[in-house]
Amino acid sequence: MRIGRRGPIGWLFVVAIVLVGGALVVNRTSDDRPRVALWGDSLAWEAGDAFDEAARADGGTAVLVRTWGGTAPCDWLMDIRDQARRWRPTTAVLVFSGNQVTPCMQGRDLVTAYREDVTKAVTMLTNQGIEVVLVDAPPRRDQTVDEAGMTPLDRLWRQIAAEHERTRVVPAGRVLTMDGRFTSTMPCAAGETCEPGGVVTVRSPDGVHFCPLPQKPMTACPVPSPGAVRFGTAIARETLQPAAG
Repeated sequence: MRIGRRGPIGWLFVVAIVLVGGALVVNRTSDDRPRVALWGDSLAWEAGDAFDEAARADGGTAVLVRTWGGTAPCDWLMDIRDQARRWRPTTAVLVFSGNQVTPCMQGRDLVTAYREDVTKAVTMLTNQGIEVVLVDAPPRRDQTVDEAGMTPLDRLWRQIAAEHERTRVVPAGRVLTMDGRFTSTMPCAAGETCEPGGVVTVRSPDGVHFCPLPQKPMTACPVPSPGAVRFGTAIARETLQPAAG
């Protein structure tokens, strides 16, 4: 069938369709790109820049980092709900190491509270089709681990993941351990400034955080922090790597 010659109005209609179609394509492409949101405590805060850089390295991933020192999962439940609706991540990453100092944790058993609150977060997120990644944090110096090198929270994450679809665990914290056990130094890697003996300091003197020097809480480390970089990079890489199976 032959299409007749279009007049001015006809061409305006065609241009409008093309523009609308183009806008739809742009919006669809934007919506289809990975959108990764991270919530966590001070360890996630320290590792946040490295996580952001590694996650964005492909040039197509959008990143949202929501972290603060001393917080527990219960402190973020409202924000998780709101960001899931507004920012609409495709993947949500939860990085919590066991704080129980904020009001919502008072009078509660640590593991029981984390089970209840992380389960609430996972349910909110997965009900909206969002994949959830639960991250193993590296153990503290004073923290016991089992024969497999796992803390009680590491084991809890696996229990929660087994009970929920679209939920998995990434053992990113192991990059700062010796077979799951605390260590303050590790062999230096490419791009790091080696200390005497060919090592780098990956944990703070307090046995909890990453900055090699003593620092006040929630203060930027004034020197390179290999522990923070390794942890943040590992979280991003393992999060964005397709799940096995």
